[in-house]
Amino acid sequence: AVAHGAPPRAYLTFDILRRIMMHYLGFDVKYQINITDIDDKIILRSRQNKLFDDFSKEASKMSAPELKKVVDEALDMILKKLEKKVPTPPAADASAKDKAEFETLTQEHGLRMGQHKELVERVQKAVSSGKVEEVLSASREAIMAKLDKERGHTVTDHSIFDAHARRYEDEYFEDMDSLGVLRPDVVTRITSYMDGRVQKFIERLEELGVAYGSAGSVYFDIDAFQKLGYHYRKLVPAMCATAKEMEEGEGALAAEDAEKRNANDFALWKKSKPGEPAWESKWGPGRPGWHIECSVMATDINGEYLDIHAGGEDLKFPHHDNEMAQSEAYLQRSQWVNYFWHAGHLHIEGLKMSKSLKNFITIRQALDVHTARQLRLMFLMQAWDKGMNYSDQAIEMAKAEERKMKHFIGSLDFWRRRPHGQKVGEREAKLEASITACKDAVHSSILDNFGTPKVVEALSKLVSECKAALDALPEASLEPVEKAGNLLEDTLGMLGVEGLRSTPAIGDPKAWTAAVDAYADLRQEVRELVRRKAEANEVLSAVEKATGGITAAKAAGLADLAASFEAFQSDLRDLEKKDAAPVELLKRCDVVRNVDFVRLGIRLEDRGNDGYLWMFDDRKAMEQEQQEAEEKAKEAARQKIRNKLDQRQKELRVAERAAIEPNAMFKSGGYAGLYSDFDAEGVPTKLAGGEEVSAKKKKDLVKELAKQQKDYEKLQKQAGGDGIDAFLAKMRKEVADMEEQVAT
Repeated sequence: AVAHGAPPRAYLTFDILRRIMMHYLGFDVKYQINITDIDDKIILRSRQNKLFDDFSKEASKMSAPELKKVVDEALDMILKKLEKKVPTPPAADASAKDKAEFETLTQEHGLRMGQHKELVERVQKAVSSGKVEEVLSASREAIMAKLDKERGHTVTDHSIFDAHARRYEDEYFEDMDSLGVLRPDVVTRITSYMDGRVQKFIERLEELGVAYGSAGSVYFDIDAFQKLGYHYRKLVPAMCATAKEMEEGEGALAAEDAEKRNANDFALWKKSKPGEPAWESKWGPGRPGWHIECSVMATDINGEYLDIHAGGEDLKFPHHDNEMAQSEAYLQRSQWVNYFWHAGHLHIEGLKMSKSLKNFITIRQALDVHTARQLRLMFLMQAWDKGMNYSDQAIEMAKAEERKMKHFIGSLDFWRRRPHGQKVGEREAKLEASITACKDAVHSSILDNFGTPKVVEALSKLVSECKAALDALPEASLEPVEKAGNLLEDTLGMLGVEGLRSTPAIGDPKAWTAAVDAYADLRQEVRELVRRKAEANEVLSAVEKATGGITAAKAAGLADLAASFEAFQSDLRDLEKKDAAPVELLKRCDVVRNVDFVRLGIRLEDRGNDGYLWMFDDRKAMEQEQQEAEEKAKEAARQKIRNKLDQRQKELRVAERAAIEPNAMFKSGGYAGLYSDFDAEGVPTKLAGGEEVSAKKKKDLVKELAKQQKDYEKLQKQAGGDGIDAFLAKMRKEVADMEEQVAT
């Protein structure tokens, strides 16, 4: 199999599929990765970095106005370039593909325009600081583009391009190791093939009549290829190619004066322009095209065919279709690749994650906030060949599954050390059936297009079905639960999900287990003694019995654990000597669970009247859980206050309306200015213009006044002796206090 370097989705996806092929399906896999270290983007970035470093030295000697002028010109150049790239609406009779691409391009262009606006704001802020370093940092991308346009042709040293490629290749493999991705069996770099092998491959295509030279470059002749009986565009058979697809296929540095026989012909050899690396060839100084690089390396290592060729779905056309065409022509066979694996894109806010869109996060950034295991689980829970959105919801679902599985394994390990029943009954038989069903579901899902989402779903369901057996311990039999645990760990391990069983970072795990058991046993015994209102001497006796566990922890070099255990023992003695209330002993026991054990990387859970269980766990993860739980509790409390506030505000509005004296009701508020004369009760008799109020209207007003009189009297009773004004003031203060609580 051969794979290209690709975004994080592809790295993990193909690692998962490779593991399934090797460890589940039993295939002998030779995994090759091609590194295209001669590439338009590499050339651009290499020389831009070089030019920027040189310019930074110049900028240190510039005046502020001089530097600002350069920055403004750079920003203006980018804006003009963006304005020229406003997508053109397709014709009314355009294909659905063209219309869909227009919508995507419009979204992408809007994103780029928004990013440019943010860039301008950042640069303006930096310029106002007067600090050269800040100005250069903020405007780096814009200045690099300007410098490349003006001075790019001056960069000719091959080592500049090579150093850039080597740096990012090293970082790539470091990132792969961090993600737990298996190293490839073979790594090929196109620079290693510039000893004439690339040139000879292209010369052979010329000899076969499917390539032609043009202005120092060489192009693949698609029409000639098809006349020989080959099929072009097998992966994306549609006859039309969008301008964007063709542009991506030729690269950012494609020759503008290319003389092609067919607009869809693609470059095999590119004439090098000033500022680009070059190697000698019969066509003059140049460098390989993108597609030819992969064909040369893949055929060199794997011979005449590939079982599997992998890459992102965006590589179907033009890259993989063009690779196939040139390789089939070179090998003179109608099929070069037996199977293609195309991984779905990773999206952020609906758009494909892309460096060109600047809407990407690096692997290192992702690993700063999530573990490699969580990212792998997130990908396992999505169809490998479909697009997926990188979102908080997706990662939270993965974290939830991780917690569930870690907890199950930790619980199982705990009960393996404890007495448990041996009798097999209906509960155990039911669980055995669930294990068989899970195995069948895993197998059928893997055979159905590597359906890992259903694999995870089946395993998660099995873990849930084990809960009844775990809850019934120690009376229940552990045997079927152990079988379920083995199936879970074997399957997840095969998929590369490792480390679900936490272990202490330092020290002997067996010594840790013995000491933590003694520590947790003391805590449990104290809780039980408090519940049955035991005498103080019984608590002290239990405390003294624990000394052996502390001594053993110290002897094993478990200093932090021994210190925590000893502090708990000492605090219990002090509380008993002070004749502290039982609740104080229970509070100290809670501190062990919620603070002391968490700091030690231990998750302790109380099981009501059935004792406790504990397991090793990640301290940071537990602290994060506690923080999230606290935030959730605070938010629930705030919501409770908000609900109460809404009710109180309604009551205040009703009270304020009821507080209007009945005889003044139609002279104030919304009625003010509507009437000019009133009777002795305060009922309007004339409108503002002097007209008499109609009998029907007057009848309605009398009803309203009667209701107001009733509400007013009710409010007077509520207010009591302090009066209505004091009552309303108290209500307003309560509302203001609650508003302040909600705001904090």
